[in-house]
Amino acid sequence: MRKDKAKVGWGVLIVLLILSAYFIPYRFLSGVDAWYGSFLLWGIVGMLVIVANIMVTKDWGK
Repeated sequence: MRKDKAKVGWGVLIVLLILSAYFIPYRFLSGVDAWYGSFLLWGIVGMLVIVANIMVTKDWGK
């Protein structure tokens, strides 16, 4: 039961990261003319989503 709650937590984190990857650049960084702010954010969020996906799927073979 504890593993299921942890996986749900990682899933919620993935959803929040995806939503933040949309809302932060288009809402809070919309006045910034430089492209590298959003690119850096998307790169970091992408790496965090990859780590969260690894944590969710690491026990699927068992």
